Amino acid sequence: MTSTATKTSHLERTAAEPRDKACDTLTVTLRRIDQVNPQIRLFRLETPPSGPPVRFLAGQWLDVFVPSVAKAGGFTITSPPSRALPSDAGPGYLELAIQKSPDNPPAAWLWQDSSVVLGQELQVRIGGSFVWPAPGVDAQTLRRVVFVAGGVGINPLVSMLSDISEGASNELEVKFLYSMKDPGGDRDAGSMLFLERLAAIFARQKVKGELKLFLTGGNEEKGTVNCNESDIPFLGRRIENKDVEEAVGGPDERSSAVVYVCGVPTMTDTFVKDLTAKDGFGMAPHTVLCEKWW
Repeated sequence: MTSTATKTSHLERTAAEPRDKACDTLTVTLRRIDQVNPQIRLFRLETPPSGPPVRFLAGQWLDVFVPSVAKAGGFTITSPPSRALPSDAGPGYLELAIQKSPDNPPAAWLWQDSSVVLGQELQVRIGGSFVWPAPGVDAQTLRRVVFVAGGVGINPLVSMLSDISEGASNELEVKFLYSMKDPGGDRDAGSMLFLERLAAIFARQKVKGELKLFLTGGNEEKGTVNCNESDIPFLGRRIENKDVEEAVGGPDERSSAVVYVCGVPTMTDTFVKDLTAKDGFGMAPHTVLCEKWW
């Protein structure tokens, strides 16, 4: 979920979504900012060192209340749930990936110079129903998870994949389709949102399966992007129905699979409709989850 300049605010659009009832809001401290590329920053929000543990499900988002802005912004948590808890590695934290959005007051506040916002306390509240594990799906019978991400729709899915990688069953296979605008130039993997993180999970065999990258708007039909641990092949086009069909598999695979789709409405609407159509893939609606990025 992300707040953008639309007719309705994040809180209005998500009024029917569940929120954490354990507390109204949680106080976190902005401890770190990393610049991914000119349009995206990663923000690390340190969780309180004492008090009840901070718990959430992979895929959930935060209502984020920043100083001097009346309405909350909505930003997906990109770190896995385990990172919210203190450990030997350091304090617990929640990570957010936020696009530069001058017309979005909470995002604009966060995109001020780091010297202005680092160390500031923010109020956040956990919410959302686009989550892993999938509600209503028997995890014991699940054998395949398919993730379909368009652009910043990667945000909830990278949290889910990270969570799966920390306790993956050898029986669970993951197919990950990731589409983004071709950055051109030398295609630096470090500036392509979460590509290195995804590639490392698959390269180190933390999950069984494969990552497929699609770059749009470029002039190459195919190629590779060099990551630290592997070369990631890409196709120079959008994700198509045939790609999703291959990832989901035949009737036997589909019966024990769940699909997550996150991207712009035109993408999510098309794939969800085809996946659940009786004369198409015929998957049960509760096994096809989507979240739209407006």
